Amino acid sequence: MDIRQTVLGEIAIRSGQELASIDLGVLIRRLILFDRVIVKSFRLRELPLLVRAFGKTGIQELLASGVLQLSCEFTSIITDIHLNGVRSEPAEHFTFGIVSAVNRDGDLRKELLRLQSVTGLKNIERNAIEQATWNSLVRPPDTFGTDLLRQVDVDLRTNSPSLKAGILDQLSRERGQVGSVISPLEIHVDEPRERVFHIKTRIAKDFGLSPEETHLLLQRSVTAVVNLNHRLAEMQAYSALTGFLECEAALLFGKLAGIISPQNPTLAEEQFKRVIEVAEVPDFKPGQRIDVEKLMKIRDSSECRDFRRWLSTAEDISDDEIRAQAGGMRNKLASLTGSSGGKVVRLAATTLIGNIPVAGLVLGPTAGAVDSFLVDRVLPQSGIFAFLTDMYPSLFSSP
Repeated sequence: MDIRQTVLGEIAIRSGQELASIDLGVLIRRLILFDRVIVKSFRLRELPLLVRAFGKTGIQELLASGVLQLSCEFTSIITDIHLNGVRSEPAEHFTFGIVSAVNRDGDLRKELLRLQSVTGLKNIERNAIEQATWNSLVRPPDTFGTDLLRQVDVDLRTNSPSLKAGILDQLSRERGQVGSVISPLEIHVDEPRERVFHIKTRIAKDFGLSPEETHLLLQRSVTAVVNLNHRLAEMQAYSALTGFLECEAALLFGKLAGIISPQNPTLAEEQFKRVIEVAEVPDFKPGQRIDVEKLMKIRDSSECRDFRRWLSTAEDISDDEIRAQAGGMRNKLASLTGSSGGKVVRLAATTLIGNIPVAGLVLGPTAGAVDSFLVDRVLPQSGIFAFLTDMYPSLFSSP
């Protein structure tokens, strides 16, 4: 079924930890607009109200048809773990855990007893509705919790733009005006221990917050990222759309940016220009002709493929490191050998540095440690340098 034809969402109107009512209008509109409606249930406590609204036969018909289904899960992520009331990690450090019901089925069976409150419902009728309800329950995969936890870890490790969006949103709320903070906020996320994330910002200094206030603000921001991931994971698990509030737009766009940005070809092109400029690699000039035969060969070369892979990581490489890997090494070799630049470049490209694949290169049983080092550690670094300093410049010829 097309995901756009299924909707997942709540209809419960809560009062604290109790159900006050249900939004029947929302449910009716969804039943008209979508082929399948999954009610994200509040412990099945909406059921007596649904029986009263649709009648005992009507609710059974809706559930039996598959048009109306129910989801009731207890899996969630803890964003700030405490042990005996004490935070398990220092301020501004976060690790995550999964919480779930010990006896989900037993808990839900008990909730079905609330059907006894429906006036005029005989035992046989109540049993039929209970069974129809149980049959209509849809569940996510068994790996839902661990997959969700892994996604949260990934977002923190990659410093997802959604985290920055969440922090900016919380800062705006702290100031009492949503959207009021426009800041070149810098965020760095370290992982001092496995699955323990230290979020480093300047918000305490820039906004005059205490260490505890800063931690609580970051906790709310991280929780927002977790909640967003949870809802997106549910969309995936149930192949269904779910609603988002207007105030969540920035967080959602941040999430999408983190996914889409690495696929943006403009980023690769800009990184390519940056590397060429920093490494002082000869580049195309107006009026020059391109050797198409060479271009086609280079496109199909292992060095070009290696360069593409490396370029995807160049954003995290400093200008100094790029100079050291390309221009600096070229100049150093030239000064040591007294050779012409072109000769040295070709020598370095084929023997010393870059990313040439060495698949198929098998060392004999008597190979020494140096040979092994060259094959395992040095030769696999050749193609990038070869591409930048020899292959790419060779495309250009004078008019």
